[in-house]
Amino acid sequence: MKTAPIRTAIALGLFAFATIATDAMAGGPASPDPATVRAALEHRSSSIKARAQPAAAATSALTQFSLRGNGAEVPNSITGTCSGAPCSASGGDCECLTYQGTLNASTVGNATWNASVTVNLDDCVNTGTEDPGGGGFCCFSDGTLQAMGSGGSASTLAMSLTGPICNDPNADDNTSLQGGFIIVTSDSTGKYAHSAGTGQLNLFEATDATTYLSGNGVFQLTSPF
Repeated sequence: MKTAPIRTAIALGLFAFATIATDAMAGGPASPDPATVRAALEHRSSSIKARAQPAAAATSALTQFSLRGNGAEVPNSITGTCSGAPCSASGGDCECLTYQGTLNASTVGNATWNASVTVNLDDCVNTGTEDPGGGGFCCFSDGTLQAMGSGGSASTLAMSLTGPICNDPNADDNTSLQGGFIIVTSDSTGKYAHSAGTGQLNLFEATDATTYLSGNGVFQLTSPF
């Protein structure tokens, strides 16, 4: 049975973690400055404060949003982050995983989807259960997912996602990503150009790299719609 690329990459990262952690404490990338974190969580910055507040816009009714789909991991994992930005893992080890497939979603209908997920390989945490495949562990990750409408539609619904990606020792070492998603208004196009929303998403990868996708949340459009 073929081992999915994500488990190989993360297992190697965990194997090196013990030595990397010591080096990282001495000279690796520093943790975020508390003042920077506080400002981000409170959505404060000089540019935001100085920015003129837009007039209130009409919005559609807030609706329930759900999606389900399947696909596979694309076997071309990339060393580093998916965006090309510097990797801030403690030892500088990040991996970019890519997926693609088809889905059906409320407000979207049938669509194709692709996702790019950056995994921090240095700072994974064991879940506690050991097995011959390396045991259970979870790693931090972030990424993007896009759903492209079918039938000649040029509309794209773009989402960002963050959450742990875990190897499950009680389910044949299958891998799942469970995280929150935010609809990215600036990257959505066509009839979703003024969309907004949030929710929870699960991406599950079996040992043969077959991938299943599900999500639930809320969705809203801002005029013009």
